[in-house]
Amino acid sequence: MAVGAGPVDLAAGDVDGDGLLDLASADSRARVISIRLQRAGSWIPALGEPLVLPVEPHLVALGDLDGDGDLDVVATAHDSGAVFGWANDGGGRFVPAPGSPFPVFGGHPHNHGLAVGDLDGDGDADVVVADQEAHAAGVLLAIGGGRLVPSQASPIPLGAAPYPPALGDLDGNGRLDLVVPLVGGQAVAVLLGDGGGGFDAAPGSPVRTVRPRPYGIVLGDLDRDGKLDVIAAHDDTDEISVLLGDGHGGLRAAPGSPVSLGLRIARGATADVDGDGALDLVAAGSGSMVIARGDGHGGLAPPRREPSGGWTAIAADLDGDGRLDVAVPEPEHAALRLWPS
Repeated sequence: MAVGAGPVDLAAGDVDGDGLLDLASADSRARVISIRLQRAGSWIPALGEPLVLPVEPHLVALGDLDGDGDLDVVATAHDSGAVFGWANDGGGRFVPAPGSPFPVFGGHPHNHGLAVGDLDGDGDADVVVADQEAHAAGVLLAIGGGRLVPSQASPIPLGAAPYPPALGDLDGNGRLDLVVPLVGGQAVAVLLGDGGGGFDAAPGSPVRTVRPRPYGIVLGDLDRDGKLDVIAAHDDTDEISVLLGDGHGGLRAAPGSPVSLGLRIARGATADVDGDGALDLVAAGSGSMVIARGDGHGGLAPPRREPSGGWTAIAADLDGDGRLDVAVPEPEHAALRLWPS
């Protein structure tokens, strides 16, 4: 599927309300966000796209910023301390959100994160970013009409350089928590959400990893105990850390962790791609898309590999057949590559 030059990230969601998942990609060299809508088994550009940025985008996400029930678009860039937002008219046409871009970090920003979720329980999507130079996370809360403002707790000091974080409920209280790989600290930070946009360090956080430079985080219940676990990919190695959650924000290494995949990966997702009830790891890196099947106890089998030039992967039911498909951006081919189930 053709998109702009240099796609490096992508997100899936039903942006036009027709019940089918659509795709948004961050196309770095083109300095645009491409939106592709599903239509009768094909993919077409949304009206008014691409969404243009003044810098090269790095990460893209979908979320309902204005509480109108439609998915909006947010994006970040390596060399910008701001979050860019676009509001959806409900049919997949986007216009810049009021006040966008929304400032987070000043000085010499080096953004390495974007996560979207309802942090304060008001029904609209909020935004978390992570700045490598500031050693901090920034939190923007939606205040209506698609506008974002820094929370009172922002920025949140992390003590080391972060890479892209993930949001999930690690302590089971119904509030989103924040998990951040500290690429400069050989650790993973777990910050528990207070339900109002603030975060406090979980007991034992940051959790030290056996291998240095954790830089990619994936969440999922790998051992089927009802508690979120963490997979951390590491830079400069083919090994990943598998950390099992205790349901209170604590993490411990799974038996056999770290796990060698035979290649270095970056970011991905957990999903039950084979329908056996256990979550698998879907990721990309080192010239391959990989699927490492989970055993339901926190273990991962040696991965299946398919050629791919991207460094991130998503798993979603893109064709509506009830089975999960995989999508990866291909930066050198200005395209998104899909693997149907």
